[in-house]
Amino acid sequence: MKVLLYLGFSAALLCSMVYADHEGKKHDHKDEHDNKGDHQHHDHHHGPPDKHHHHADKSLSCHKLADSNSKFAYDLYRQIAADHPEENVVLSPVCISTALAFMSLGTMGNTHDQIIEGIGFNISEIPEKEMQEGFHHLMEMLNDDDRELHLHSGNGLFVSQSWKILDEFLQSALKLKLEAFSINFEENEEAKKQTNSYVEKKTNGKIVDMMSSVNKDAVFVLASFIYFRAKWEKPFESQLTKENDFHVNKNLTVKVPFMSRTGNYKTAILDEATVVSVPYKGNASALFILPKEGKMKEVESNLRDTVKKYKKSSHMEFVDLRIPKFSVSGSLDLKELLPKFGIVDLFSNSADLSGITGAPNLKISQARHNAKINVDEKGTEAAGATVMEGIPMRLPLVVELDHPFTFVVYDHNTKTTLFMGKVVNPAT
Repeated sequence: MKVLLYLGFSAALLCSMVYADHEGKKHDHKDEHDNKGDHQHHDHHHGPPDKHHHHADKSLSCHKLADSNSKFAYDLYRQIAADHPEENVVLSPVCISTALAFMSLGTMGNTHDQIIEGIGFNISEIPEKEMQEGFHHLMEMLNDDDRELHLHSGNGLFVSQSWKILDEFLQSALKLKLEAFSINFEENEEAKKQTNSYVEKKTNGKIVDMMSSVNKDAVFVLASFIYFRAKWEKPFESQLTKENDFHVNKNLTVKVPFMSRTGNYKTAILDEATVVSVPYKGNASALFILPKEGKMKEVESNLRDTVKKYKKSSHMEFVDLRIPKFSVSGSLDLKELLPKFGIVDLFSNSADLSGITGAPNLKISQARHNAKINVDEKGTEAAGATVMEGIPMRLPLVVELDHPFTFVVYDHNTKTTLFMGKVVNPAT
């Protein structure tokens, strides 16, 4: 099985491909869900008359996941940052946890337990039914068309015509915004074309030719995606962007364009870092964490605690804010990363994915998470806009992100960390 995840931001997107191979004989019968290339589309469903009550129920269900998802997100970041101390980092923890929750629907025994525990859940505290219901509602809320920001996520499952996918698995998977397709992997060039076309369409043309090849013996391909685009609540003006120095380390300084804006922002000056929250329209925000000199490793090791301290002590501050424009990409081998979280059997001959096909001879052969984030003025769509704020009778606090920093993109509606990472060198 292969997992490939691609993310971009400010037209931010992520796509994951899960590729399942089998060992042993194929089943002879056709998948009972085979509809000759047509798909079962489950995009929208109409809520009951009491829409607000239903929304509150979904929010409560999502919020039950918040602590576990948050812990998994920051644990992931801490491990990745330790593995890549001098490199730019970007990931979408919610996409990784959602993909693993999806896979847990089809796993059994130790394989199943390792996934649930690995993504931070304790079934004695949150029953698995509630956990899966929470991920279901999380997907619904992330796809809310009524929000000012554009956030779209889902899953496309391409199933071999030669295999039977268990109905129980499909019915559970439909709750995670699934579109199911029947496909002939033996015609592997056409199969590759179909899956790549799907990914390209779902990511608004940002991801093309994602799969270079498709194995003729593939059982299924799962494409999970998230696309995000948001406007700054208080736009930056491009004419104020000026080139300045960014200090990568003691020996390297690079010239990069800095966006600049003076205004009121929630800010906290902590012992280890200065933290500023820059809001987007639609109840989401980007948290920029600028470690003090020599404090980067301390911040990365305790990033969740730093964010908690920010939430407790932050206040509105008049700030002269300067953020470098940056485009950061990264690639993670989840087959190497996830075993550090106890998820081991999924990639070995001990894997039990029998909940997907009923056959025990499936395993994940490859798993990757590729991400990209772009931050610049274009994402704000601010042409011709002028924002005026009351200015206090004092000089503003200057916050210039001119040396390596970390960032967190947070969705307040679902209490979910959408993206996170660090910028070591914005010029690369």
